[in-house]
Amino acid sequence: MVRQNRQLQKPGRWSVLRSRGYPLSLGIGVVLCVVWALQGTGLPQYWMMTQELESTQEEIVSLEHANAALREEIHRLESDPFTLETLARERLGYVKEGDMVYQFVESP
Repeated sequence: MVRQNRQLQKPGRWSVLRSRGYPLSLGIGVVLCVVWALQGTGLPQYWMMTQELESTQEEIVSLEHANAALREEIHRLESDPFTLETLARERLGYVKEGDMVYQFVESP
């Protein structure tokens, strides 16, 4: 049995659109992704929030160190009478019996 040759047909209108449509829709998709990434709710906001997170974490570490120092000072004030006496003398101006006090007065 002999087959007849099929005639070569010109591509139809839809096949041409289909062949051009895939790269076109891919290009549009890429453009939309780039626009989304560069607008305010995309990558810039992500970078800004990442920097804010890092600075907040550094602030937390700093505050934890300050809290530890304050806890240590509280512990010394509660347990060490010498520290309490020194603090009272420096901040409140208390004088122990037998101490000599010097007062400096500015001349007018």
